[in-house]
Amino acid sequence: MNIIKEYVNQVFKTVPLTEETNQLRLDILANMEDKYDELIESGASEHEAIGVVIAEFGNVDELLSEMGIEKENSDVLENYPTMEAEAVDYYLEAKAMMGLRIGMGILSILIGTGLMLTFFGLIAAVQTARVIGIILMLVFLVIGIALLIIEGMRADDLKDYHKPFVLLPDLRDRVEEQKKGYKKSFALSIVLGVSFCILSLIPLLLGMLTSLIPFFMGLGMMLVLIGIGVMFFTYSGNAFDAYTVILANGKNPENFKQEVEADERRKKIDYIMDEIYWPIIVVIYFASSFIIGGSFWGWSWIIFVLGGALEGTIKSLFDAWE
Repeated sequence: MNIIKEYVNQVFKTVPLTEETNQLRLDILANMEDKYDELIESGASEHEAIGVVIAEFGNVDELLSEMGIEKENSDVLENYPTMEAEAVDYYLEAKAMMGLRIGMGILSILIGTGLMLTFFGLIAAVQTARVIGIILMLVFLVIGIALLIIEGMRADDLKDYHKPFVLLPDLRDRVEEQKKGYKKSFALSIVLGVSFCILSLIPLLLGMLTSLIPFFMGLGMMLVLIGIGVMFFTYSGNAFDAYTVILANGKNPENFKQEVEADERRKKIDYIMDEIYWPIIVVIYFASSFIIGGSFWGWSWIIFVLGGALEGTIKSLFDAWE
């Protein structure tokens, strides 16, 4: 199967990528795979099936010529990666699950710390509370760190999605619709995350101001509630960011090079602003504050406000100059 797919991809490598040619590629690949499956079921070997399939479909170049599609010079056309629907769906799902597991890892660490503090609050009633608390903390700490390490390693498999790739217009429209549809869920997750973080103060205050629960128990419960809130943040944030990454790095095949060049210009401008412009603003802030001194410290923060206001203007000037 992989040989057939590689064969079709190689044939279309120098074909101008449009919705029409991409659909033609997918149709040819589907027909060849169906024929391959039929031959395998009839008792043909894998090599025989591949040879027959390629021979029966003949010269794809003739089909392209009949459709009026001319192949471009392979020396001129760069082999840009194309993300198909399956690859895009895989990334969206992988990022969401990554966010969930990262949140679970953080929650596990905070649960372990919370349990340890809770048992510390029970030392007066349970003699072995300190030992039990430390053991539970270590167990949940190992689970949490393991989840974070695993997800960090899995993130390396998604690096290709953070580079420019071809995204056909119909697939871009679908991703944009999915992003719009997810905005409500994203907003709800943020609200729930913030709510849990705010509510986490209740057990802490009960432990500090009342005798209903020990202080350490209230502190432990606060950490657990914060962990639940953080899990909402990481899950929804990663899921929403996945749509942004696809739309930002996915380029229209008809003006791929122009969009990539525009991205490179923006990156250069951002680098100048982050590495040169803002450090200069910080130096101006401290230098003027120390030199002038006195009451100037009370309102010298306005320098940062002015710096932020000028940043947009400077970026616009760079864009116009480019």
